[in-house]
Amino acid sequence: MSNLRGKIVFLFLFSYFVGTLSAEVSEQQLRMLEQLPPDQRASVMEKMEGVSDLQEEIEETFDDKTSLIEKPELKNLEDEEEYCTDCIYGYNFFQFAPSTFALANDTPVDASYILGPGDVLSVNFFGANVKNVEVIINREGKIVLPLVGAVNFLGMTFSQASKLLSNKVKTELTGTEVNLSIKEVRSIGVYLLGEAYKPGRYVLSGLSSVTNALFVSGGVNEMGSLRNILIKRDNEVLATYDFYDFLLYGSLESDVRLQDGDVIFIPFIEDTVLLGGAFKRPHKYELKKGETLQDVIKLAGGFNSDVMENSKIELSSIDRKASKRTLNFLNLDTDFDFKINDGDVVNVSSTSGLEPRTIKISGEIKNPGEFSIQTGDTILDIIDRAGGYTQQAFTEGAVYLRETVAETQKKAFSRSADQLEDTIVDVITKDTISSEITEFTLLPLSRLIERLRNEDPVGRMVVDLDYLSLKTNPIKNLMVKNGDSLHIPKRPNFVSVVGEVLNATSVGFNPELGVNEYIELAGGLNDSADRDKIFIILPNGKSKLVKQSLFSSDSFVLPGSTIVISRDARPFDAISLTQIITPILADLATSAAAIAAISD
Repeated sequence: MSNLRGKIVFLFLFSYFVGTLSAEVSEQQLRMLEQLPPDQRASVMEKMEGVSDLQEEIEETFDDKTSLIEKPELKNLEDEEEYCTDCIYGYNFFQFAPSTFALANDTPVDASYILGPGDVLSVNFFGANVKNVEVIINREGKIVLPLVGAVNFLGMTFSQASKLLSNKVKTELTGTEVNLSIKEVRSIGVYLLGEAYKPGRYVLSGLSSVTNALFVSGGVNEMGSLRNILIKRDNEVLATYDFYDFLLYGSLESDVRLQDGDVIFIPFIEDTVLLGGAFKRPHKYELKKGETLQDVIKLAGGFNSDVMENSKIELSSIDRKASKRTLNFLNLDTDFDFKINDGDVVNVSSTSGLEPRTIKISGEIKNPGEFSIQTGDTILDIIDRAGGYTQQAFTEGAVYLRETVAETQKKAFSRSADQLEDTIVDVITKDTISSEITEFTLLPLSRLIERLRNEDPVGRMVVDLDYLSLKTNPIKNLMVKNGDSLHIPKRPNFVSVVGEVLNATSVGFNPELGVNEYIELAGGLNDSADRDKIFIILPNGKSKLVKQSLFSSDSFVLPGSTIVISRDARPFDAISLTQIITPILADLATSAAAIAAISD
C-alpha cells in the first residue's frame, strides 16, 4: 500500500514538474531516481550536490515531500567516548553555555563591590528626618542628596561608602540616621581577547566575574589556555585565573570581579600531560609549570577502585635531544614531588586488564565450551585444553570467527556500497546517458547496495586446523584472541546451493556431480542469475570463481562446499562495473557460506 501511494505521489509530481523543468532534466533521469528506495535516493541526491545544476532542479521536484525522501539521521558526536587522547579536559565545559548571560537584579551585592557611575542607590533617612530617595552615581562618582548635598563615592567599596554616608549624616543631621542599598547595578564593558571562542567587547553586569565573561564569549578555543588566563587593568596584569580551580574543585578563590575597561587575555596553551589507566578521570590535561606527580594525580581525581595494589606508575617522557620517548617507573610514596613535564604520559596499572578473556569452541570437540585464554595462547593450545577432536570431526570445514574481522568486513561492505552509489550519481548526472542504461537497470544495483548496507558478516577466517599440520608448522598455529569462536562440524554429506536459484537448499553430496548438476537439483537458475558470477566456497572458507572451462568439472566440489549464484550485473558493463562488483560478490558469497556452515 505504501509503495502504491509513493508511486502515485511521484507520478503526480512528475506530471506537474516535467513541463517546468529545464531541458537538462530528462524524463529518464527522474525515473531513475524514482526507482531507488527512499534512503538511497536521499543519499544519491546529497552526493549530487555541486555536481551540476541538475541537482537543484531534482531537489525542487521532491521538495517538501518527506514521504518520498527520508534522510538518515546524522551521528551525534556527543555519543562518543568522553576520553579523548587529543582533547584537553575542560574545553567541552562551554559546549552548552548560553549565548547571553545576565545576572538577576536581586543578586546580593557584597561589601567589596566597588561603586561606579551608573549604579542606582536607594537612600533611606529615618529618625528626626524621614525620607527615601533614589539616586544615580554620576560620571564623577558623586551623588547629590537632599539635606546632605554632594557625596563622592568614586573608587569606594559599598562598605566604605555606607560608612562615609552614615558618618556624614550623623554629623550634619542631628538625630537622623541613614541606610544605603543598591537598587540597580551598572553595566560594564570588558574585552575578551586572545584565544577566546568569540573574542570581542562584551557588556556585562557590574557584578560579573571572569567566569561569567567566559560563559558570554563561549569559552576558550582549542588552542587557548584554561589555566593561565590574564586579567589586565590599566595596562597592567591584575591577576591570573585558573579555570581548573572552578571546574575541578568548585573554588572561586581566583575568580576576579571585573570593572569597566578590563581586558581578559587568553594566551596559547603550552604544556599538557596525558593521564591513563586506573585514574578516576583519565584524560589529557593542561599542565602548569612546576607541577608534580602529586598535582597531576589530583587533576584526575585520584585513583579508582581498579588500581592494583602496589602498582608502579609508568611515566613516558620525551627526550627531545634524542628525539625519542623514555619509560620510567615511579613510586607514589617516594616520588610524589617528581616534576612532570610537557608531553609526559602517566599511566597506572588497572585491574581491568585482568578481566577474563575467553574463546568458545563447539561441535566435534571432546570437551566443547568456553575456555579462558592468556596472552600468547595458540589455537593448538586451546584444542589440547579441550581434549582434542572427536573421530567425526571435519577440520577441513571448521568455521573460525573473529569479531575484529567481522568489523573489517562490515566496513568494507559499507565502502563498497558508497562506491556503487557514486556510480549511480555518475549515471544520473552525466550529460548523455547510454541507451543501454535505463531506469530499470538500476534496480539490481540498488538491491545490491541495500544488501551491502544490511549485511552482518560473521567474520570468518580461513584457517588450517589439521592437528598434524599445526604441530609441524608453527606459522599456521594462529594466536587466539578474546571473543573468538570455533565450530568443528561433522563430516558433511551435502553441498549447499544459495543465491539466485529457484530453491536455495542443501543437496546430498555425490562425487559424480558437478556444479551444474547441483544447481539443477536446486531448481536451476532464476531470471536474475548471472551465469558468469558463480562462486564455490570450499569447506575451509576459500572462495573460487567458477569459470566456464571448469563448469562441468566436479574435482573441486567437496562435501560441505557452498555454491553461490550471484545476481546478474551484466547491464552495468556499459558503466565499467565488472571489476568493482566481482570482488564484492565474492565477499558476500563467503559471508553467506560461513552463515550456512554454522547453521548446518
